[in-house]
Amino acid sequence: MRRLLTALAFASVWPGAALAQPGLDGPLTDHGVLQRDTPIVLSGMAAPGGEVEIALAGQSVAVMAGEDGAWVAEMPALPAGGPYELTLSDGDGTAEIEDLLIGDVWLCSGQSNMEYPVYRALNPDREIAGPHSAEIRLLKVPLVSDPLPQEYFPEGTAWTAATPETVRDFSAVCYFTGRALHEAQGVPIGLINASWGGSQIEAWLPAASLREVGGFEDKLAQLDLYAEDAAAAMDAFGESWEAWWQENFDTAPWTGDGAEEDWSEAPAEMADWKTYGDPMAENHLGRAWYALQFSLAPSQAAQAATLHLGGFDDVDATWLNGEFLGSTFGWGDPRVYNVELRDLKPGPNTIYINILNTWGLGGMLGPAEGVKLVLDDGSEVALGLGWRYVMVANGSQGEGPRVPWESVGGFTSIYNGMIHPLGNYPMRGGIWYQGETNAGRGEAYAGLLSALTAHWRATFNPDMPVVVVQLPGYGGLSDDASWAGWGTLREAQRQVALAEDMTGLAVAIDAGDRIDIHPANKQLVAQRVTHVALGLMGETETFLDGVAPLGVERNGDWVRIAMPAAGLKAVSGGRPTSIAACESEGACDWADAVVSGDAILVYLGEASAAREIRYCWGDAPVCNLYTGGDLPVAPFRVELD
Repeated sequence: MRRLLTALAFASVWPGAALAQPGLDGPLTDHGVLQRDTPIVLSGMAAPGGEVEIALAGQSVAVMAGEDGAWVAEMPALPAGGPYELTLSDGDGTAEIEDLLIGDVWLCSGQSNMEYPVYRALNPDREIAGPHSAEIRLLKVPLVSDPLPQEYFPEGTAWTAATPETVRDFSAVCYFTGRALHEAQGVPIGLINASWGGSQIEAWLPAASLREVGGFEDKLAQLDLYAEDAAAAMDAFGESWEAWWQENFDTAPWTGDGAEEDWSEAPAEMADWKTYGDPMAENHLGRAWYALQFSLAPSQAAQAATLHLGGFDDVDATWLNGEFLGSTFGWGDPRVYNVELRDLKPGPNTIYINILNTWGLGGMLGPAEGVKLVLDDGSEVALGLGWRYVMVANGSQGEGPRVPWESVGGFTSIYNGMIHPLGNYPMRGGIWYQGETNAGRGEAYAGLLSALTAHWRATFNPDMPVVVVQLPGYGGLSDDASWAGWGTLREAQRQVALAEDMTGLAVAIDAGDRIDIHPANKQLVAQRVTHVALGLMGETETFLDGVAPLGVERNGDWVRIAMPAAGLKAVSGGRPTSIAACESEGACDWADAVVSGDAILVYLGEASAAREIRYCWGDAPVCNLYTGGDLPVAPFRVELD
């Protein structure tokens, strides 16, 4: 974002605006924080060919703007301190940015558990009331996704000082961690919260990183086409969606007459399908079809129109008279599709909608009075009644195709709108709290996470410490030792932390709630993040990769797993729980184990053919191994020779 200030007032400057005075690139605004102990690189726009003078903290530098008005200046590194005023001057005017601090800048990113605000965390009244240090500054990045990298944040994006009003809606994990780092280090802290609930990691990676990881070529090609011709890209997606459905189900429902007798009548009051009183819909997560037949007079069919379908949850794919109209993601967001002259016909017309719901509410949410066809002459055809539906049984077909330009389920789109505008703004560190959306694809997660940390370091700081929050416990209690569930993704997170010198793992398995995917105890998570962050920066000694195995040795029916901490304890029972011995194909049996000093001894017995030991796998396992300092042992897997 460029900020332009005159001597009397300031206004945001956006692409295409005429620049009569010097403007600044990047996210820096009043009340911002610049990274200490690193050269301060500033860039922006000014009058073409003119000289720009920059002054900060008693130092100044002059540079010449290019023929296009662009300029870049470097100022010496500064120690922690402030507040300061940054002044930019050229022959046309002066720009000022006030109340700047020099300190440590941290990027906090991920999905809903990073987005989760202070007012929903434990003890919200006390946390919001404060006190809050004036040396903690907050920047909330607006939710923006785009098929192309964006250079600017939306107008009004700005740093603020921490106050009860600004802290309330800010990321709880981010703020609690920043507060603890400020207390431990005594330097100003700038916190950038760029997070979006439900987002997959692929949406946070630039296209170049996804190409390097591999396997996303088709998605990126569709994204490129969408940036050039959105209609052509949507048509191509519709063809691929129909091909996927026919390959997996050998039917084409969108070609029907809209009045299938074996489908059920949808309630007149549109709502979550779990409220229909239909046993097939009561606990259904997955897909459902909706259909409607309606009639038009010749004069109506001769017009273009807009089709208003009300709110859906989560993703729709919509057909009119057998022709694909489009697909849109959004939790309850209204769907509106343009209808061309060729799409309507006199007499019977049909609408078919396939809806994918992966969490929470599902189906057509209406309201019914908002579901209508609005013709070009201003008249309306009510479409809120008469819908029929059928649930789609879940099988091996998987989730199915989704448009790659989608926000949370897309590819590179959130990076384009929420990370790319940061430019190369220097930062001290990063915190990544994400993975729930990728939990069903845990095998591929390690490569994606490594690509993310590599990109952050290439962009913001080559020595950037990154703390990864390992997913907490959530979901059903399983008595099946073979069930991996979220364990696969947790292990991917651990392996990345183990492989990278400046990546650490904050273990949160005991900070979850098995019936709430958004546990409220964000203070505990932030405490773990802070310890790991300080450890990565060399300011304290702690377990950077989780309290996890150092090595494994097999001796007959026994396996000795060496651990990094003496004084391990198995709470509430005296013996470790959730230990499984697994054969190579993944068939596992529970195994007995004991703690012996700094090791876990696992008895194989009848599982003597085991090739792997797992601890604390599954979705919400019961885990009881801790250090003497009450840090949980990280969920892990080790291979046996």
